[in-house]
Amino acid sequence: KEKLNLKPPGGSGFAPHLDTPSLRIALGDNGPQTFCTVMVAIDDMTLSNGCLRICKGEWSEDSCVTTVAPEIDGNPDAGGRAGAIPLEVADTLEYEPLVCKSGTIAVFNGWAPHRSAANTSPFPRRAVFLTYNPSSEGDFHQRYYQMMDEKRQRWRESVGLVDRQY
Repeated sequence: KEKLNLKPPGGSGFAPHLDTPSLRIALGDNGPQTFCTVMVAIDDMTLSNGCLRICKGEWSEDSCVTTVAPEIDGNPDAGGRAGAIPLEVADTLEYEPLVCKSGTIAVFNGWAPHRSAANTSPFPRRAVFLTYNPSSEGDFHQRYYQMMDEKRQRWRESVGLVDRQY
């Protein structure tokens, strides 16, 4: 999976979450089970522009934090999102800011809790996030996006947004 996180001035942060449960939800037990994410900072990442904040440690499926069960048929990008960490759990964790220069690369596994704060600077903050699974678990790149599109379409239909584009 790849994504470009664009955080304009005044842009909100990202809620605390784990990547692995979120990625597994699209493909279930038949898809990959192991993930790592590579973050490439396009801009300097600072406290004021909402840099990534991550909990350091040896995180794994056996030593991960509790996550919220997604709503059945909920919005896969909100209430139906797997991997969200309940605030009462998130508030007990120690998130270290990843303050870095543009071009910096950071790698973390799919069980590492992370979040970011709002961008209170007058400048945008951009970063690319590339998530991989081991090749031994198969190539599910296209299938992941297809399944997420289907989940989003079902949710839009369930709330009456079927004919609207976003």
